[in-house]
Amino acid sequence: MNNRQRTELATLCRTIRWEVDMAAYSTFRTGGTVEAMVETGSSGELAALLRWLHREQIPWHVVGGGSNILVTSRYHQGVFIRLRGTVEESVIEPEGSGCLVHVHAGCGLAALVGWCGRNGLGGLEFMAGIPGSVGGAIRMNAGAFGQAIGEVLESVHCLTGQGTAVTVARKDAAFAYRSTRLPGEPADKMLITGGVFRLELADGQQVTTRCREIVEQRRRKQPQGVGSAGSFFKNPEGDFAGRLIEQAGLKGLTHGKAMVSPQHANFIVNTGGAAPEDILGLMEEVRRKVLLHSGILLEPEVHIY
Repeated sequence: MNNRQRTELATLCRTIRWEVDMAAYSTFRTGGTVEAMVETGSSGELAALLRWLHREQIPWHVVGGGSNILVTSRYHQGVFIRLRGTVEESVIEPEGSGCLVHVHAGCGLAALVGWCGRNGLGGLEFMAGIPGSVGGAIRMNAGAFGQAIGEVLESVHCLTGQGTAVTVARKDAAFAYRSTRLPGEPADKMLITGGVFRLELADGQQVTTRCREIVEQRRRKQPQGVGSAGSFFKNPEGDFAGRLIEQAGLKGLTHGKAMVSPQHANFIVNTGGAAPEDILGLMEEVRRKVLLHSGILLEPEVHIY
């Protein structure tokens, strides 16, 4: 961006940081430098920002909670957007035997799951323990235990790449494994601002207990206390990436300061001070060795910028 553009951007957005080290905004605890980081929860500010970015032809990305991204070491021109929102902004709309729950995309998943327990709402227990934001979970069609978030979505609130607000009904979105495509994409770039979930009335204590069980199960099986992006590779149809990596004998494999977790083979972890290139190098080595061992080419689930 030139000086004029930087001045205009600073006028548009109340919270903006320049020359941002993405290690502070990624659960991998590593990353390159981004020219500008905007944080906002205001739909009006977001719409004005997207209109300006479109007019100035400046690239942008949404990074959500930073739990499923790897930002490479190069200098990234343009704007990265982090949505801010709280679970207290959620609205319950009774409908039939259940309800519709309107949630801001910037709300944390953990906060939403806990809030559902306190309000006696069931249907999102399978999301317990998954890091990140609601918007990121919708974009990734996040899921676990054979369920995915797209199954309980009623609609998605978005802004088009030109800042126009639209609501996409569930039937008009294309949900796939770890992917949600909205109408007009990829030709137009859509920013998810919220979701409406169809949930059921339930015993709040039972919901909370089930969520705690799932979180504890994750803690036993997944590495703790190290930087990671969660499951790194998509599961190929009919199989599990972790099983294929383990069968290839790759648990504990290292590249620089990145390592295939000895605890869960589908986790690449930052053992301390790993550069993005360490993680990318390990990713390619795992893909190559699994392909040689099983004939299956693993695809990353993590978004790489």
